[in-house]
Amino acid sequence: MIILATVLIPMVLSLAAYVAAKRSPYLAGYISAVALVPLLAVTGYATFGGLDLVEGSFRGFDLLAFRILPFNGLFAFTVALVGMLVALYSPPYMEHRGEELGRDTAVFYLTYGFFLGGLAGAFIAANLIMVYVFIEIALIASLFQILYYGYGDRVRITIMYLVWSHIGAFLVLAGFILLYLKEVYYVPLLAENIASYNLGADALAFLLILVGALIKMATLGVHMWLPYVHAEAPTPLSALLSPVLVGIGGYLIAAIAMYVIPSGWAQWLIYYAIATAIYGGLMAYLQKDVKRLFAYSTVSQMGYLLLGVALLNPYGYTAAALLYLSHGLGKAVLFMTAGYFIMHLHTRDIEKMGGLYGWRPELAGAAIVGFLNLAGILSVGMVSEIVLTVAYAKHFGADYLNYIPYALVLLVTAIYAFNTIRVVFFGPHRREDKGPVDIALVSIVVTAFISVLFFLPPFSTALADNVYKTIEVARLWSLRG
Repeated sequence: MIILATVLIPMVLSLAAYVAAKRSPYLAGYISAVALVPLLAVTGYATFGGLDLVEGSFRGFDLLAFRILPFNGLFAFTVALVGMLVALYSPPYMEHRGEELGRDTAVFYLTYGFFLGGLAGAFIAANLIMVYVFIEIALIASLFQILYYGYGDRVRITIMYLVWSHIGAFLVLAGFILLYLKEVYYVPLLAENIASYNLGADALAFLLILVGALIKMATLGVHMWLPYVHAEAPTPLSALLSPVLVGIGGYLIAAIAMYVIPSGWAQWLIYYAIATAIYGGLMAYLQKDVKRLFAYSTVSQMGYLLLGVALLNPYGYTAAALLYLSHGLGKAVLFMTAGYFIMHLHTRDIEKMGGLYGWRPELAGAAIVGFLNLAGILSVGMVSEIVLTVAYAKHFGADYLNYIPYALVLLVTAIYAFNTIRVVFFGPHRREDKGPVDIALVSIVVTAFISVLFFLPPFSTALADNVYKTIEVARLWSLRG
């Protein structure tokens, strides 16, 4: 049960991190990072090696069925990688936040392993009910982090997060139950002998899973909770909520809902995804609070991910998985940068920044790389957007009018990204001191470096090729037309 063990190890070692945090958040952070190494190794082995790792019988109600393909493996790999980097980043920030609140950081590190283990489990579990159970574990763990270490009216924000998250989770569960009644017990994308499943169009099951997943993704119209929760969560959690948690909705749609989508509905989902991406980008441009800006940019990026899925071709699915990775790394860099500002500048107000390139050039360079991931330039984000563009072209062909909204999506992203770079890091210097060099800064720079490294062959080619082959074998579009 090696796959299951990789999910449980972070949860078990979170108990050790809890004890360690009573003495030092640094030791707790290092334990939390090490706990994710087995998950990173196994998912990386499957993803980069193009392997199919299976545990369980896949017969009847087998709750302990797990499968790692390059497609879902890349999602779980991103959870482990970003989780490790944020764990290493977190001690200085959590020490700072703990001093502000007058409490230790033990609860944060106790829940950290459960949060990430739950997320990873949701991506690699094959049984639909276990997918739901792992999602619940992650949600409950993150609730305690916001309640204990959040900003503003923490109780109100926690309740908001609880309500919205569980509305989405219960809708998804209802859709799963409908599939169970049709004897579909496993995630279709991970199931063996998929042709034997009763997977005809099911409008009700599709809508339940879709709407629940869209709430998770915080797409247009059901996004209201995200700017509040992600902005007021402790920044290490924000660095995980925004990239890795919200993306679970995109995975649920790709791996489950699209297998029962009624004919013709995918086209409307494409237009909705484009509207989400544009709206999120415009709202990001208007923000003055740096964490709210990053939260709205997540809304926009989820539009990109949903678009890849809705295009319903192997290039689109490949782009969706790569977007999850690029958004995970890029947004982790940016939220960690915001936390560095909070620790050392004591502000989140963009208008009080400016000229910060001279204050800490390494931080500025890393943050610029983070934005380049979102804009799809010279980072793994560029690979994902190239593949997404190919998917878009495959779908629309010579229907050139439909390329206009897609071009607008790319333009809006570039505008808010480069405008923020200009306002925050360039212009007149406002500070004569220098930001400190600590483990938080090192973690930010390393995360940015990895996002550039994955842009280069053989990493980028291995990722794109292996994920594409997974989806090509699944033949989803031939099943759904």
